[in-house]
Amino acid sequence: MNAYGDTLVPAKDVWSICDPYAREDDGDYPLPPPDPAQRLDIPLRPDDRRRLDLYAALTIRGVAPLPGDQDAVAAISSLGDAVTAAVLRWVA
Repeated sequence: MNAYGDTLVPAKDVWSICDPYAREDDGDYPLPPPDPAQRLDIPLRPDDRRRLDLYAALTIRGVAPLPGDQDAVAAISSLGDAVTAAVLRWVA
């Protein structure tokens, strides 16, 4: 009688069967870096910059903002640099 561990197959061996678009090689193909020449020359408002900083800090820490959280993030970012800096310190 086979033990449970004897019947397991590594995922990489069966993935090509499950995924018809799987590549034969296991290479990693990251996206190319952004091209600075394609950036728009539109300045961000200070509250937009703070809002993006808050979203980035939460995402980096693994706290994905929920759809209802956007109102709270917008309210915090509208309170100014000092409040946003304090919240960013708390998140870090």
